Amino acid sequence: MKAIGRRQFGKIMTFMGLLATTGWSLALEGCASFASISSWIVTGLDSFQSVVDLLVGQGIIMVTIGSAIDLIIRAVKAAIADVGTAVDNYNIAPAASKATLVGKISVALVAAQNEIGQFWNDLMIPDAKVASTVAGLLGLIVSTLAGFQSLLPPAPASAVLRTFPKTLQGTAAQRYSLGQFKSKFNAILNANGFSNYRRF
Repeated sequence: MKAIGRRQFGKIMTFMGLLATTGWSLALEGCASFASISSWIVTGLDSFQSVVDLLVGQGIIMVTIGSAIDLIIRAVKAAIADVGTAVDNYNIAPAASKATLVGKISVALVAAQNEIGQFWNDLMIPDAKVASTVAGLLGLIVSTLAGFQSLLPPAPASAVLRTFPKTLQGTAAQRYSLGQFKSKFNAILNANGFSNYRRF
C-alpha cells in the first residue's frame, strides 16, 4: 500500500472536517452549489431590475432618490448582492472557518427573501395583469433563492422567514439551472405581453 504524503493527508483531513461540520450532501454538492449561486447573482439583480422597470413603465411606481420605494428597491438589491458576497467569503476562507461562513450564506438567503417579500407587500398595483406578472416574477426569484437555501444547513434561529399580509405564491424551493431560470422568467414576461422588459 502506497504511503500518503503530508499534503495529501492534510487534504483528506480537511475534507473529513467539512463532512463532520456541514454534512455529506453539502460536502459532495457544495462546490457546484456555491458556483451556481455565484453565477446567478448578476442574473438575479437583472431580474429584479426588470420588475422595477416594468412597474415604472406601467406607471405603478415613480422612483425618486430617497423615497420609500427607492429605499426598499435598494434594500432588495443589496440583499441579493450580499448573498454573492457571503459565497465569495466562504470560497476564500480557510477550512476551519467554512462551517461558520456557510451559516452566513443561509442568513443572507433568508434576508433576500424577506426583502423581496417586503417589497411585494408595499406595492399597490391596481392593474390585475401587471399585478399577476410581478407576482409571478418575484415568486420565481424567491423560489430560486429558497432552492439555494435548501442545499445548505438551516439558517440560525435568529434568521427566520417573515410573514406578510400579502404573500407571494409559487415560492416553494426550486433548483433551477441558470438557463432554466432565464427561460422561465422571460416566459412570464412574454405570456403577459411585457417582453420589452426582458434584460437577458
